[in-house]
Amino acid sequence: MQLTKNMEKKLQEVRFALMTMFEVLEKDIVEMNSRKQANVYARMFYNYYLWKIQKVPHNHIKSYIKGMHHATSIYLKNKLEHDMKIYDSVDMEWKTFMFFADYKSWKQIEEIKYTQSKYII
Repeated sequence: MQLTKNMEKKLQEVRFALMTMFEVLEKDIVEMNSRKQANVYARMFYNYYLWKIQKVPHNHIKSYIKGMHHATSIYLKNKLEHDMKIYDSVDMEWKTFMFFADYKSWKQIEEIKYTQSKYII
């Protein structure tokens, strides 16, 4: 899969934000070589970002995370969505990550949530 220069630049920013948040190395995010909790969470966030924001299908995630199987990608997506619903801290981590990694997408999501909340009775 050929990456455009803009997308590669954006993914570098995303990986840098994850490296800073979880105190991991870039190789820990893009390779499935470690099961340390920080590495797994960084990879989970990266996987979710690729799927949710960049619209990369699960069966193409392996092009971005070496060794990632599509079933693992789906599992990690479901796990993160579940954790965000249950634990406020995980939801806040995702929002913090989005703020630093992709402010434009974060702003769109926040505006949608604000608009929806105006119409909820």
